[in-house]
Amino acid sequence: MTREKIMTELFEFSSPTYYKWTKQDKRKIFDLLNYAFTNNELEEFIKTGKINKIEELGNQAQLFELAIRFYKTSRHITNFKIAKNLLYLLERSYEQNNNSVVIEKIAEAIYKSDRELFEKNDSNKNFEIITSMKLALLNLIQKQDIFVLEYICKNRKELEKSSLRKSTTKYINKIDFSYANLAYRA
Repeated sequence: MTREKIMTELFEFSSPTYYKWTKQDKRKIFDLLNYAFTNNELEEFIKTGKINKIEELGNQAQLFELAIRFYKTSRHITNFKIAKNLLYLLERSYEQNNNSVVIEKIAEAIYKSDRELFEKNDSNKNFEIITSMKLALLNLIQKQDIFVLEYICKNRKELEKSSLRKSTTKYINKIDFSYANLAYRA
């Protein structure tokens, strides 16, 4: 499809109007469309009402926010070291299962993870406390969408870096605590 044909379908006007708007009036909207979108992307929008590239960008931002919330919640439930070790455990499980998230394998890894998840100092803690932490983490993981867990496994380093950056907000969001409480329920 030519650029002219795309624009006439997109704006639902005739070819002479397109030429008048681009050549005589020099409307800025065409500069923006030429700058931001290829012919293929605009054709995709005309056919489907969406542009996959933009949809994926929105999904990535949402997945990142959900992953950060998961990490913060796991830190809230346990502590910084255990939450960090949990991310390593998730990543290793993902790699061992041919780059797929298998909740049963993750649960098994957490159940057996006294040395990997908890520090030597933590292993001296009361057995019930460690067991309750494991159950809370398992509960938190089970409440996550598979896509979020997959995103966490693929982007562990970026999540850790982002969480270490100073927060731009002065106050903790109310949702952070209500989300953390989900892990204790059920």
